[in-house]
Amino acid sequence: MALDESGWDGDQLYGRPRSRYLSIGTVTISDHEAAPIVEEIRTATRLQAAELKFSKAFTGPRNSPRRSVLAGMLEPGGVLHDRASVYLVDKHYFIVGKLIDLFVEEKESKQGRDIRNNDRARQMARGLFAEGPRALGPELFARLLSTTVAFAAMKNHDQRVTVDDFHDVVEEAWTRSTRRKATEALAILRTTKEEASEYLRDAHGPDAVLAQSLEPLIPATAAIIANWSRRLGRVNFLLDDQRAMTDTNLDLIEDDARGRTHPEFRYLSHGVHLGELVRGSSKEHPSLQLADLVAGAGFAVAERHDGQVNPAGEDLYEAIVPLIDPAGLISHDDPGRFASSEARPVG
Repeated sequence: MALDESGWDGDQLYGRPRSRYLSIGTVTISDHEAAPIVEEIRTATRLQAAELKFSKAFTGPRNSPRRSVLAGMLEPGGVLHDRASVYLVDKHYFIVGKLIDLFVEEKESKQGRDIRNNDRARQMARGLFAEGPRALGPELFARLLSTTVAFAAMKNHDQRVTVDDFHDVVEEAWTRSTRRKATEALAILRTTKEEASEYLRDAHGPDAVLAQSLEPLIPATAAIIANWSRRLGRVNFLLDDQRAMTDTNLDLIEDDARGRTHPEFRYLSHGVHLGELVRGSSKEHPSLQLADLVAGAGFAVAERHDGQVNPAGEDLYEAIVPLIDPAGLISHDDPGRFASSEARPVG
């Protein structure tokens, strides 16, 4: 299997000009099978570039004919039908999830309550995300997200954003909240100063054990591997050689798949059978070029859904929406919503 992404910003998840969504495209195909498909696309679209890149050849208002070729390959009857998938990460929802994960879940665990495995953590994150803009007002909710990123990101290694800075915004959000689910989540979050201090020590202290807590590509890749393996059995994965895919991060992904994590989380690897996990260059691997096209198409559709004018998203949403993984890092279970184009709720 080949995997590539579009819309990656590292742990800088909020604020313009950064995108709202990260799209990860996967294709179940070998390089041997992919090579003639790449040539077919190149011939049909009259592309002479040695490497197919969605961002260079399939975007913009003039490239609709090329997008039609791609859509035809992904739709029923196409050569890539049922072999491609799009995993979306809503970065704004990911931030809210991290508020619960890093602070609330940690506090609840100290008190003997497991809110991860009983789905309470996810319900809390979805409630805060859904109600937050109306409960706090768009400006304060946006400030809660941006302050969370500033506090928890790797850039805060000098701790310029302090625990007090972070909790001042949390306290204001709780005080002004007007909706039950948001208020309940914020009521617990405002009591997590100790956990926030521990996070800074664990992330940036001399004995740091946490790294890149806001980096969505690593947990998303681990989840994609698990999803495909439970569907197909043993899988080999070829990942695009991009900055986030360091040796350390590949080890983290592999540890997740092979059940080498903390005993509390080993259940996540049940039914997962990972073969090889390697990196490669798309110049040398036609399968990665196909994954790039799928990821780019998914990103265009997500941008259109976010209310941005995107000709590629307009042309491709009917082909791409059926490929969107309902288990993605999004705030609902209905990928069909991405067929609509709507205004941004925050930011």
